[in-house]
Amino acid sequence: MSLQRLLLRGLDEEMKQQKNWIEQRLHTVSPKNFMSFENNITVVPSNSSKISDLFSDEPIFVKADQEVVMHRVLISNITVNGNNYKIRIQKSMIEDEDLLQNILLLQFVFIFVLIVGLGLINFFISKKIWLPFNDIVEKMKNYRVDSSDTLSFMPSKIVEFKDLRNSISELIHRNEKLYKAQKEFTENASHELQTPIAVFHSNLELLMQTNPISEEQAELIEEIFSSGKKMQRINKTLLLLTKIENNQFPNTEKINVNSTFHNLIRQYKTRQIIKNHEVNKILADEIEITANPILIDILFGNLLSNAFKYTDDNQQINIEISNKSVCVSNETQQNTGRLNEGELFQRFKKQSNDNRSLGLGLEICKKICFLYNYKITYDFKDQKHFFTIYFE
Repeated sequence: MSLQRLLLRGLDEEMKQQKNWIEQRLHTVSPKNFMSFENNITVVPSNSSKISDLFSDEPIFVKADQEVVMHRVLISNITVNGNNYKIRIQKSMIEDEDLLQNILLLQFVFIFVLIVGLGLINFFISKKIWLPFNDIVEKMKNYRVDSSDTLSFMPSKIVEFKDLRNSISELIHRNEKLYKAQKEFTENASHELQTPIAVFHSNLELLMQTNPISEEQAELIEEIFSSGKKMQRINKTLLLLTKIENNQFPNTEKINVNSTFHNLIRQYKTRQIIKNHEVNKILADEIEITANPILIDILFGNLLSNAFKYTDDNQQINIEISNKSVCVSNETQQNTGRLNEGELFQRFKKQSNDNRSLGLGLEICKKICFLYNYKITYDFKDQKHFFTIYFE
């Protein structure tokens, strides 16, 4: 709009100058000599002695172009040599409009080129500036605390990136020290506990073989022996949990889920016969997952173990394997209902009064699923417990 007003002002100034020139010429030239093509300039006598200039926009039909064109019109009343004249000057605005459109087009092109150019410059400069930061992010994505590789970051002159690099290096160093200390403590504690526990069991067995031994002493020894066995299982299970949390099972391979369940069910064949459990299997096409085979055996084994352990005699256990999930369900025991989901996957939170249970099986399942980005869920319907593992 400012450019349009500027062009209009220039056109008005040009018409004023033309009017002034006509006014000067009227001192010596007849008004008839100022008639122009298509009456763009007309000078006629006027009855008004009032001197005035009036500008306006007026649509005028142009015979040469056979169209109506907007004109800028100046009507001026002047007095020359005591005679009053009316001067009409009209100029087509189409050239100015074309000029305005061309100028605006050039401006838009210039602005577009400028924006694109600035965007490209900003992109390449930003890419170069943020290169050290992206290097840090990429290396941190692949960083493993149990790896022996030393991380070296790209040097940078930017103070903030230097501080970030130094902070991350210090953090990695502290984490590696803590990881090694925790690993050594866990391994040492496990190793040191295994020996006294083994001696404890050995001496209990010898004590049970001594004579004479009363019935009361035998019961006490049996309780101590059972507690020792439980302590041994707790020690192994806690060590396993620590190893899973520290991701000490890095080796992975393709595992056939169907074959894994076939092998695990075969291990429970004796218990299945004793308790007369009916195992129903609904298997999809052969599916494979990539994981550590030991952890997958533990994961599926814990679900099957719970199903066999907490299912009454002559009841069903169902195993359903689809392309993206595994579901193990069993009929509920008498006088039991839905399990407490808030404590179901928590450590040492048992859902039964069975003293043989450590309350760690489902905690291990949850840790393994978290390690491989699986999702484990629990549901209860139709008097059945459903544990489902989603692989995606």
